[in-house]
Amino acid sequence: MFKNDAAIRQFVKISIGVAVLTALEIVVYALLGRFSVHVLLGALFGMIVSCANFLALTITVSRAADRAEGGDPNKARAAVQGSSVIRLVILLAVYIAVLKTTSLDPLAAVLPLIFVQITIYLTEFFRREGEKK
Repeated sequence: MFKNDAAIRQFVKISIGVAVLTALEIVVYALLGRFSVHVLLGALFGMIVSCANFLALTITVSRAADRAEGGDPNKARAAVQGSSVIRLVILLAVYIAVLKTTSLDPLAAVLPLIFVQITIYLTEFFRREGEKK
């Protein structure tokens, strides 16, 4: 079981931010008169996949940091780099498969991947002085 409290707190913050931005995405679609079930399902799919991707990243980096503290930084770096390639290939395969076989809105499904980065930037921007990362 994964037991890094700081990493879990970070994942929860990012997941909440992605959920809020996904809800705003749906509202924008509705305001533009483009809302449909396909948009809703695409946005939810994208939110789940982007949060799962961030969780995989969080676990990998946390374990790599532990490995680097143990005195093996090269192995830790290789693990993070390998994980990023594997996660990218898996993301690409999942998106291609799902978007080819279903009628989800592609834009609504892809936007939550960007929401992770936006949430990270906003979290860091509004982080109070002295607050732990």
